[in-house]
Amino acid sequence: MVGATAAVVLVTLAVAVTVAGKAPVVAVAGGAPATGPALTLSGMRNTYYIPRADSPVRDDTPGKYEITLKAREPHPVVKNVKVRIDLSVLQGKARPIWVDKGNKCGMTGQVMTCTVDVEPGAVFTPFTLVPQPGAAPGPAGAVTVTVTSPTTPTVRHATQVVIGAPVITARQVPKRTGVRPGSGMELTPAFGNRGDTGIDDGVTVLVEASEATLRRVHSNCRYDKAVAPTRAQCDFPGPLPPGAAYETDAPFTALADATAMHGRVSYTVLRAHETSGGHRLLPASAPRGTGAPIGLRPVDGGGSDFAPSMYSHADAATSVLDFDTTGINDLQAVGFTIKGKVGETVDAQVPYPRNFADPEMTVTLPEGVSLVTVPRGEHTSDMVYCEPGASGSGPAECHGYEVGGTWVRVRIDRRVEGARGSVHALSGPKTDPNQDNNTAPVTLEYTG
Repeated sequence: MVGATAAVVLVTLAVAVTVAGKAPVVAVAGGAPATGPALTLSGMRNTYYIPRADSPVRDDTPGKYEITLKAREPHPVVKNVKVRIDLSVLQGKARPIWVDKGNKCGMTGQVMTCTVDVEPGAVFTPFTLVPQPGAAPGPAGAVTVTVTSPTTPTVRHATQVVIGAPVITARQVPKRTGVRPGSGMELTPAFGNRGDTGIDDGVTVLVEASEATLRRVHSNCRYDKAVAPTRAQCDFPGPLPPGAAYETDAPFTALADATAMHGRVSYTVLRAHETSGGHRLLPASAPRGTGAPIGLRPVDGGGSDFAPSMYSHADAATSVLDFDTTGINDLQAVGFTIKGKVGETVDAQVPYPRNFADPEMTVTLPEGVSLVTVPRGEHTSDMVYCEPGASGSGPAECHGYEVGGTWVRVRIDRRVEGARGSVHALSGPKTDPNQDNNTAPVTLEYTG
């Protein structure tokens, strides 16, 4: 990337900033060490963007300023914790329009104080802000958070405030149909910045697959597993100036699962070195790809296919590739187990087949088990029970679709070790060419 914007840095404090896993909790300089349980501030923002009142993105408000407090064992409960938030740097630039009364938050001048109980954690958003007209763009100073209680060391965190905001966009992709199970799909992440403020500390791209696995090929990316990974994380250096857009110079390849019918491959672009937002990042020890590193090349990000994510303009953007495989026309029976004692009458749920529309099934009961007819109107109205076949013998007939599912009532007459039956999903070979998986086993588990 090229270009530079105003550096955004974390203000260094005289005491340790406690972010879970990053720094120890310490007492305020000069104070006696506290003897109670330690508190941690988890996932705090390092940089907080306040969009200008004339932001190019309508309905754009500052992201959620969420505070997460946790008490370390063996003292999981800390009462009467005071959270002091100094908002002085926001005067004339942004103002609270909502204060969290539920956690006893209140304003005195430009300082907000909240009183919370940490049992063993507390998560809350103390305020909601709106930008003020005429605020000068650029770094504005730090919002400081100070956490105290009678029994714990004091901890602090500083968040650098910037007036103006990046608007991260991700290139949206259309849904794909007709994907053959086991085949590969390529997805090339692309992202841009449609805001008025640059990102200096780089971006992270998270790729995730559902009903598919990723090829582990890019050596500068981490994967959640060495074999058949479903998540990848790639970190790219900044800056990302306003108006810039990039795509990866190689695609990610996802292989649809052999049994997949509907799946998803997505990527999320977020600002690097931020712990907020709840995104699951991969550890540094995660397996790396085995091939050449993946890079970025500039593209035109001004098209309508580049879009921000609602409520996350400055923090992240996501693109989703949904796919349907050719297996969506493949009705697949699902087996089940009947459990009970000899002499008992029991109910068992008959699972609907995978990819059903209006399922019709037959059930051949295991040896030693007989069908009990449940006349309509003598059971809960939204439950349907299997009925005797038209001939009065042979497989039971099971009809759907009802909210409560389809059930079969049986009597376990005698014990027959290894007895098995079957459930069969009825379909025609024209609409369901693969008839091999239309039958699944029905097993018997004796509980006494």
